[in-house]
Order: sequence, then C-alpha cells, then structure tokens
Amino acid sequence: MTWSKVHLVVLPIVCWFLFVIGITATAPAAEIQMQVQAVPPTQSALSPTGQLLTIEDAVRIGLDNHPRIKSANERIGSQQAVLGQQMSAYYPTVSLSNQYRTSQSSSNGGNDHAADTFSSQAGFNMTLYNFGKREGNVQAARETLDATKQDYETTSQDIVLAIKQAYYVYLASQALVKVRQETVRSRELLVRQAQGFYDVGTRARIDVARAEANLYSAQADLIAAENGVKIAWVTLRNAMGSPRLPEQPVAEDSPEVQFSMNLAGARNVAFDARTELKSFDAQRKAADQLIATARRGHLPDLIFDASYGRRHVSDQKGLNTFPLQPTWSVQLSFNIPIFDGFRTTNRVEETLHNYYNVKAQEEDRRQQIALEVEQSYLRVVETQERIRATESAARAAKENLDLAQGRYQVGVGSIIEVTDAETLYTDAQTTYIRTIYDYKIADAQLARAMGDTRVGVLKPGSIK
Repeated sequence: MTWSKVHLVVLPIVCWFLFVIGITATAPAAEIQMQVQAVPPTQSALSPTGQLLTIEDAVRIGLDNHPRIKSANERIGSQQAVLGQQMSAYYPTVSLSNQYRTSQSSSNGGNDHAADTFSSQAGFNMTLYNFGKREGNVQAARETLDATKQDYETTSQDIVLAIKQAYYVYLASQALVKVRQETVRSRELLVRQAQGFYDVGTRARIDVARAEANLYSAQADLIAAENGVKIAWVTLRNAMGSPRLPEQPVAEDSPEVQFSMNLAGARNVAFDARTELKSFDAQRKAADQLIATARRGHLPDLIFDASYGRRHVSDQKGLNTFPLQPTWSVQLSFNIPIFDGFRTTNRVEETLHNYYNVKAQEEDRRQQIALEVEQSYLRVVETQERIRATESAARAAKENLDLAQGRYQVGVGSIIEVTDAETLYTDAQTTYIRTIYDYKIADAQLARAMGDTRVGVLKPGSIK
C-alpha cells in the first residue's frame, strides 16, 4: 500500500475521531436554554446567614441604613420643633427675677446719699388675641411639616429606585460573566480542534493562530466581566447605604405584578401619587398662611401682663432692707401699629413672591413628572418588544454556531466561519441579557415616575 493510499484511509478516521470529540464537548453548550440566570455562587461565597439577598432585603437594608434617609428624618424632627415653637404663642410666659442694686450719689451741698435695693419678682405675660397672627404661623408650620414628611417619602422612593437599578445591574453583570465563561470554553475547544487538524496536516497554521487570538480575546473579556461584577456590587452596597457589606449571593427572581394601563392612565396616577407634588401643595398652603399672617401685621395686639414680688430699699436715713415689702402690678395693653418703616408692607411682598415661586416650581415639577412618565412608559414598551427580538436573534445565532462548528469539524467550513459564528452568538447573548435587565430597570423607573412603591417587576406584555 502506497503512502497516498494510507493517507486516504487514515485521514477520514482522524476527522471522524475529532468530530466525535467536538460533538461530545459541545453537547453542554447545545443544552443551554435562553434563560438569564445568575452565576452560581461558590460555597465560599455564601453569606454568614446562608441566605440569598433578595431585592426586598436590599430595599429594607437601604431604608434602614442610608444616610439620606437619616438626614430626611432629622429634617422632620427639626420641623416638628419649629411647630412647637409656634405653638408656644398660645401659652403664657412666666419669669422670675431677683435683683440687688447698690448706689451712691452726691448733692451740691456735699452730702452723699447711699442706698441698697433688694427685689424678687415673678412676671406673667400672655398674648390674649392678635387677630389670627399666631394661628397663621402655627398653620404654616403644620403645612411645612407635612411638606417635610412628603420630602422624606420622596427621598425613600429615590433610594429604592437607586437600589433596584444597582440590583439589576449586578444581576446582569453576573449573567454576562456566565456568557463570557461559556465563550472561553467554546474557544478553548476550537483551539484544540484547530491544533488537531494542524497536527495531522489537514489545516494550516493560521487556523491555530486565529483560534488562539480569539481565545485570548475571550479571556480578556471574561476578566473585564468579572471586574464588572465587583464594581456592580460596590455600587449596590453603596446604594443600600452599607459600604462595608460583604459580597453575598443575590437572588435572581423578582416578584412579578401584572396590570393593564395606558399612557394617560399612568400620567394621572403619577399626578395623584407623586410625593413631590404633595410637598409643593403643602408648601403652597404654608405660603398662603404666611401671606395672611403678614397682612395681619397691620392689626393690633391685645396683651396681658402681671407681676408680683417683694422689694425694699435701705439707706443712711434709717430705712432697713428687711422685711421686704410686697409689690404687684396688672397691665392690659392694646398695641396698635401706626408706622414701622414699611416693614410689614415689604413682609407682605416677600410672602407673595414666595407663594408665586412655589406655584411656578410646582408647575415645573408637574411638567417634569409628565415627561418622566412618558419617557419611562415608552422605554418599557420598547424593551419588552426588544426582548422577543433579541431572544430570537440569540436562538438563531446559537443554531448558526452549531452549524458552523459541525462544518468545521468535518473539514468543510473555515476557521473564519466558526469564529464569526462564536462572536455573533456571544454578542447576541449579551444583547439579550442586557435587554432583559434594561426592561427591569425601565420598569423600576416607570414605577418611580408614577409614584408606585412596588418592588416587583411588571410582567412583560402588560403594557400595550
């Protein structure tokens, strides 16, 4: 048997052997379903409690620990104290004073006169009526307190949105690591196949070099993806207000909610539910009360004063300090403002401008909310449509990769065909994963725009 005949017999056997090896190695890849799953945590990555961090847990941790929540809560306490200060106008002022005074004077005749004075006195002061000034100040403080509470809710919703976005970015980063790991395994297999073909002389060295270049590129992408997971975790724990929280497994599944709503309905819900508008409404009411209070500055005050005490004076003429003699007084004042240098007039102007400023800010915020709702609504509609398209693209790319690998393993296809198919499949998987989490982030933004405090994700297809 000549060498050429041996070559013709051995070559098909070698190709068949490599084909069997390739099919066996790529079988797990063919079983991959188009589902987005987090990278399975290793045993060392378990949290101290051994439980997964759910999105509900992340939100709870953020609302318990975030400094912005604590700051907003302190502002509520501060405004409650302001309300207490205004309420003090309904109560009298009671004071107690004790005084000792010594004096000496000289007359023209050279006679000196010295005296010591002792006094102890309790005072009582109360505004009986000031034509609604204190009532206006108290009501303005109450409305401002209500606005501060609404600002607290706004801060809470902003923090929840930041946590949800960071949470989904972290899950997306983990899913992308899984894609990169599968790409590295696939390209390692291609390197072994190309090397095997080169060793038996059926392929050129360029096939091996191209396969190795693609492998090294995939390994670099995997390193970048793994680093992206670390960055995403840092971002998530910062959003939760816990910068030292150790990394732990994160639950993939989020509760789904389903309801039908059009754009006009979403906008109306936002106008009714957004805490920013409720805050501006309370601020406007407070400003209105301050206007009325400032105008009442032209009206009189009715004030009651009373005092009771003991005092006496001792001098060189024989008067003794003790015992102290009782003294008391009662006074009813009716103070009518006549002219105060236009202070009250300018105060009224100030409160009017503040009122119109609040109204303008409220209208601006209303328009901004309408824009946020429309943008978020359209983004949800877009991403839920893209999910179907990218899922089909990923499925087609997987079929294309299987065909390209099969052709290359039997010696029909080229290395370029396989590497292009691998790149196409990796890109399609990446796009599909990002689209899924883009949808979840868009849904979180829509919920925030509508003032919806739900944690679950809107089921795809709910919005038409």
